[in-house]
Amino acid sequence: MSSVLTIRGGVPLSGRVTVRGAKNLVPKAMVASLLGDEPSVLRNVPDIKDVEVVRNLLRLHGVEIAQDAAGDLTLDPSNARTAHVADIDAHAGDSRIPILFCGPLIHAIGEAFIPDLGGCRIGDRPIDYHLGVLRQFGAVVDKRPGGISISAPKGLKGAKISLPYPSVGATEQVLLSATKAEGITELTGAATEPEIVDLIAVLQKMGALISIQSDRTIRIEGVRSLGGFTHTALPDRNEAASWASAALVTKGDIFVEGALQRDMMTFLNTFRKVGGGLEIRDDGIRFYHRGGKLSPLVVETDVHPGFMTDWQQPLVVALTQAEGVSIVHETVYENRFGFTEALRRMGAAIQVHRECLGSVPCRFGQRNFLHSAVISGPTSLHGADFDVPDLRGGFSHLIAAFAAQGTSRATGVDVIKRGYEHFTDKLESLGADFDLLEGAA
Repeated sequence: MSSVLTIRGGVPLSGRVTVRGAKNLVPKAMVASLLGDEPSVLRNVPDIKDVEVVRNLLRLHGVEIAQDAAGDLTLDPSNARTAHVADIDAHAGDSRIPILFCGPLIHAIGEAFIPDLGGCRIGDRPIDYHLGVLRQFGAVVDKRPGGISISAPKGLKGAKISLPYPSVGATEQVLLSATKAEGITELTGAATEPEIVDLIAVLQKMGALISIQSDRTIRIEGVRSLGGFTHTALPDRNEAASWASAALVTKGDIFVEGALQRDMMTFLNTFRKVGGGLEIRDDGIRFYHRGGKLSPLVVETDVHPGFMTDWQQPLVVALTQAEGVSIVHETVYENRFGFTEALRRMGAAIQVHRECLGSVPCRFGQRNFLHSAVISGPTSLHGADFDVPDLRGGFSHLIAAFAAQGTSRATGVDVIKRGYEHFTDKLESLGADFDLLEGAA
């Protein structure tokens, strides 16, 4: 059963939306609560699918969770316990976040079982980094049908770990495993995204000893015990950027309450270069179409502080309306341009290539992946039917449909709920013209 969205396009999206805590931080901070000997309080929690998955998994492991009227969570891990494999397995395929339970569960109860992992199919996102990290800490990894069993008979020990690529997930795994591991852990080649820094802030509030060096090195001194935390999650910069692109594509005007300039500077520069209008306020950022022509760009995605891969897909839709030829070189996920097929059916002129069409060759250049896109514009978009392929690609399809002339029918829109809180309510508040049929066949 899947929800269907029928979209009547051609109407500018204008109004006000609010973004709350980041999808790439909140579920990880929830997992971190398992490390504490005391309850933790997490504020600014969005109502999204990934939060629901982690909430259910924590409860299965004995964590008591209370939610107040504002949506703030209180998480009490004092009765943490082993969960039944069948109960854990019921969540298989819902999210990739369960792999981050490994270190905290080993510290709390001595073992972990991780179900088969789901998530968006945007390229190779192997868990080998995670398993390699855990083995370096002394964990024993046993692959079983339906999941992975992980234990550490002698406890986790600090280690020197070097990542071949600054993987966000692997960096999170190290942080969550090393804080209570015996000895010192030194991680080189670490990811340093704002969400990583915010997770470090959470762990430091709990009593962890963590320092970040300027050369992507993170040093963690293991401690015997951690307390709880009270923390307000940083806002979701990816959702903010998505609404910004929606304003640009539909020739609209959207104020994104909660959007934070500090963590979006690279995006804001690019948004201005393409011809978008900005008004930065203390409580958020206004994004709007300035009325003139949009300019073509050359954009290369990269790890922070570069242009985020999650910003790329919505921006590609905007670039279909730019005057001239734009080039987008994807260097983070090798299969992120699959979403352009639906855009081409809507009238976009997009060609994808295996070559690195950027200033610097990337790790995908010799591996036969379609990871560069050439977008020619402007083109008139028209309605089409499509299936939502993944979180960001799906949102990009939606904003293209809202900009297009005619009617579009989107199936599988429940995927959007993984990272966009109350997105249909927000679309309605912006004047979008659509009908939602929930749970359609």
